Amino acid sequence: MPSTSLWLLLLLALFFGLRGHKLLARSCAVISLLLMFCLSLYPVSGALLYHWEKQYNGLHSLPPDTQIIVVLGCLHYQDENQPLSSQVLPCGAVKVVEAVRLWRQQPQVKILLSGGDNEGSGVQHADMLAKLALSLGVPEPRLIRSYQLKDTAEEAANIARLYPNTQLTLVTQASHMPRAMRLFAMQGIYPTAAPTYYQVKNWHAGFTWQSFIPRLSHIGKADTAAYEALAHAWLKLRGS
Repeated sequence: MPSTSLWLLLLLALFFGLRGHKLLARSCAVISLLLMFCLSLYPVSGALLYHWEKQYNGLHSLPPDTQIIVVLGCLHYQDENQPLSSQVLPCGAVKVVEAVRLWRQQPQVKILLSGGDNEGSGVQHADMLAKLALSLGVPEPRLIRSYQLKDTAEEAANIARLYPNTQLTLVTQASHMPRAMRLFAMQGIYPTAAPTYYQVKNWHAGFTWQSFIPRLSHIGKADTAAYEALAHAWLKLRGS
């Protein structure tokens, strides 16, 4: 990831400096600082992430033939002193909200919530998402929980096995949607894409002087873009 690379370059600069290799130390430090500056600019990190987010537009109306809305999970933590909406990370909470918004258009549709206990909290992620959906008014009989799945590839395979010939609408973050759709297609499933949690806003509106103010938060966008690029490359190497 870019942020990890930046820290590694700074550590190398320190290492070379301590070993007396001043030229190498300065080179690593300068490269690290230049990369940090570039990636902290919205036009740079935004362009990297926009490549993935632009591939699918948001879904405003749920297709009338939809039978199940599939919500791919994210992460959560447990802290009883905080509200449920805070315990589920934004990448998960936003997806639940989007699924509920679409569900309200056709309340007979079911919502499948996925995610295991990948963080070792003792609580399945699908249960946390279900609690949030219930609090937003979705009745229990409309919810399906999918547990013990490590990643999107496993989820796609599981859904293909359990719900063949079912009309699905897939909800996940916009940057993840191209890879998710590819993994589902590999299982012979072609859901309707319903991306959400876009991190690049109004890209075609043009930039202002504020767009060129460095912000460390923008490096996270570059990390997400790099992660998706590596994941797609891995799928190609596997011949998928």
